[in-house]
Amino acid sequence: MKQNLPVTGQETKLVDGVPLVSTTNIKGQITYVNDAFIEVSGFSEDELLGQPHNIVRHPDMPPAVFEQMWQTIRQAKPWMGGCKESLQEW
Repeated sequence: MKQNLPVTGQETKLVDGVPLVSTTNIKGQITYVNDAFIEVSGFSEDELLGQPHNIVRHPDMPPAVFEQMWQTIRQAKPWMGGCKESLQEW
């Protein structure tokens, strides 16, 4: 697995009610990102589109959450991170 480093140790505060939205194809390549996602990611839209989604995966993301996300995506269903159901194992 790709090791996403360095971790900056800087926390980014999210704006309540402004979701971070991205979509991927079945191969895990990013096909869409909204402006909030771009801002938080630290990449430009051009740098994100077509890249494997794990380019933005934090190394502390628990493997169980990552696996749950991909099980959902493989079923062609949307997955929402940050909701209590997704983060119970964090």
